[in-house]
Amino acid sequence: MSLITYRLGKKVPFNAKAGRFGDNADAHEHFMKLHAIMRDGVGVPEEKAEYVVGPWLTFDPVTELHTGEFKDEANALLKDGNNPGFEIPARGKV
Repeated sequence: MSLITYRLGKKVPFNAKAGRFGDNADAHEHFMKLHAIMRDGVGVPEEKAEYVVGPWLTFDPVTELHTGEFKDEANALLKDGNNPGFEIPARGKV
């Protein structure tokens, strides 16, 4: 489940404008710190690199399903048939 937002993400240029987090100041602050570390500390060139930025997802722990704008795409990835050995059993078979 942890990579669903990444898998739904889009490539964007490696620059500070890539951090589109709406009104989530905490997410923006941490993105900007990471950006500075990658640019200044690691030396990732802004003109030649890209980020993958995924949508903000919401999850209902009671139903164990995503809700909100990207729910259909995100829920389709919850039970990914491309991961043999990691299948999620149906609720009645647990």
